[in-house]
Amino acid sequence: PTVLVAVDDVPLASGTGQVFDLIDIERIEVLRGPQGTLFGKNVVGGLINIHRTKPKLNETSGKIRARAGMYQKYEGDMLLNYGADQWAVKLTGGISRQDKGYIKTPFGPKSRTWERNEERAGIHLLWEPNDVFTGELQFNYSKTHGLGAPTFSTVIDSSDALCFVSQLFGQPFCSGVPNEPVGLDRHTNSSERAEPIFLKKYQGTVTLNAKLTDADTLTYIGSYLYAKDSFEQDGDGVPFLFYEFVRSGDFDQFHHEIRLNHDSGGALTYQVGLYGATAEGTTTQFSFFRDLGAPNTREFGRTTSESYAVFGEGDFRMLDNKLVFTLGGRYITETKKLVSEGQNLATGVYTVGPHAGGERTDSKFIYRAGLRYHFTDDVMAYFTTSTGFRSGGLSPRAQDPDVLARGYGPEKLTNYEVGLRTKLLDNRLILNLTGFHMIYKDMQIELTYPSALTGTQLLVDNAGGAKLDGVEFEFEAAVTDWWRLSGNAGYLHSKFTDLFVDLYGTPAIAPPVDETSKKLRRAPKWTYALTSDVSFPVGDGKLSWRASYNWRDTYEATITNYPGSNIKSFGILDSSISYELNNWRASVYGRNLTNEDAWTHNYVVNGTRPGSTPFPGTFWRFAQVRAPRELGLELVYSF
Repeated sequence: PTVLVAVDDVPLASGTGQVFDLIDIERIEVLRGPQGTLFGKNVVGGLINIHRTKPKLNETSGKIRARAGMYQKYEGDMLLNYGADQWAVKLTGGISRQDKGYIKTPFGPKSRTWERNEERAGIHLLWEPNDVFTGELQFNYSKTHGLGAPTFSTVIDSSDALCFVSQLFGQPFCSGVPNEPVGLDRHTNSSERAEPIFLKKYQGTVTLNAKLTDADTLTYIGSYLYAKDSFEQDGDGVPFLFYEFVRSGDFDQFHHEIRLNHDSGGALTYQVGLYGATAEGTTTQFSFFRDLGAPNTREFGRTTSESYAVFGEGDFRMLDNKLVFTLGGRYITETKKLVSEGQNLATGVYTVGPHAGGERTDSKFIYRAGLRYHFTDDVMAYFTTSTGFRSGGLSPRAQDPDVLARGYGPEKLTNYEVGLRTKLLDNRLILNLTGFHMIYKDMQIELTYPSALTGTQLLVDNAGGAKLDGVEFEFEAAVTDWWRLSGNAGYLHSKFTDLFVDLYGTPAIAPPVDETSKKLRRAPKWTYALTSDVSFPVGDGKLSWRASYNWRDTYEATITNYPGSNIKSFGILDSSISYELNNWRASVYGRNLTNEDAWTHNYVVNGTRPGSTPFPGTFWRFAQVRAPRELGLELVYSF
């Protein structure tokens, strides 16, 4: 992933298994830009670092949380901590039930899809026999199952193949309106079948800390994660069989990290470490095209990766700690392997393989350098520059042998950032300002190409370069003793500096075309958010009201910027009212109160290059929508 997620300092190297519903979150850190010189795995775009609470010594405490809401949703979670002088244990567990789906279907007045059920449990042990050594062991399990978010067909007219075929079958299925589904209703889906989903994952983590001296601490983090998933999807969103698939897979990863932290209270502090991780994932997909008379296909891919690195970062303080220099580096070597197969099930002929694939190894040194100056204890300015690296690989879902074999190379990023951090008016006002300039080279871009063998194929290619310039402002203010306001605003100017690729043809045949004028995907120009927190005593307890609004500008959803495929600007309004009395807290909450129905994803399959006709046609178009308005109750008891 471009942006990595880590839980308790364990990076998750795949999107598989990144589903969380936690009762014990201590904090979430959001780190912008390239990371990897201080800890963990290297990443290009940034890191979301989730920290869960640790078991507590000499304490018996806990929390019970119950929720009930619309769509027949019920949730229950518990946390129990028991701590003695030298050891403690934390137990967590919970269930979620949503028996009524978000989206209506044509299977009757009560038929719905997009529902989710989950069971989860965890145990976290802490052993602290003395002031020198600390050991932690935790195991977490979760299982998610239900019906997935449905696909909406957004084909416009007979220039789209799906609309044309539907007319041939006497079931016209054409919206007539760009970027809208048939019937123009984003809350009623026309798919012909349910779409079950399943995800199960196990994770075990060991963390050991040893204080070697008063200044030096040695840390080891080891983890194993296994995730197994499957889902079925009506990929066309129409009430007859055009394209459907069933996909299943599994993923596991081993992670090891050793860090040495030095802090003697002097001018120099640093942390150095070693990192190693291995991962393997398999995916099998069966695709169905029966109504077109096309053969059913089977695709199989097994990817393995090895990542090893040595890293370090240090701070050197001068001028009575007012001026701080930072320097860090990381040397990475990563190897990726792929075994891929594609088979026509009607004839038994292998369209890919068997046992096609390849292997590649990439190595790189990345760095971070910067300085910060503390004008006072409450005002600090900084500048930093850093580089990021994402190794190359092979495309598991490529079909044509030449595309499969060539793979793609590394992606590189250079980031420059300047910022101001302030705490004013006796900490009643926080103002932060950040500016950044990012330069991408050899960008890895996901592309959809026609295939001579199977009609279409997905691949990753080093399609070009880009620049991103942005400014972000954030604040938090105690307006009164009972009212706090916080918010942020961001401006992003992003553009390709070079993009020479044929977005509409077959790479082996069609020559590259200058597509530099295209806009980057998922890059809204403007974003902002505003949150209001009001809290004051009522009786023997406290009444709180929280409201937040998050808005983002229109942005492109496809690499081709295909007409009628962007995501229109939208805002999400959430709110909750709570009352706390002694150990109890009762809340009424609402999510997406304005019932915003913006698309979350929007796809175009094998679009024709736009010309004199605004909508020249595609194989088909489809999209997925946001969850609708939801109201609920929450009751929490803490002890």
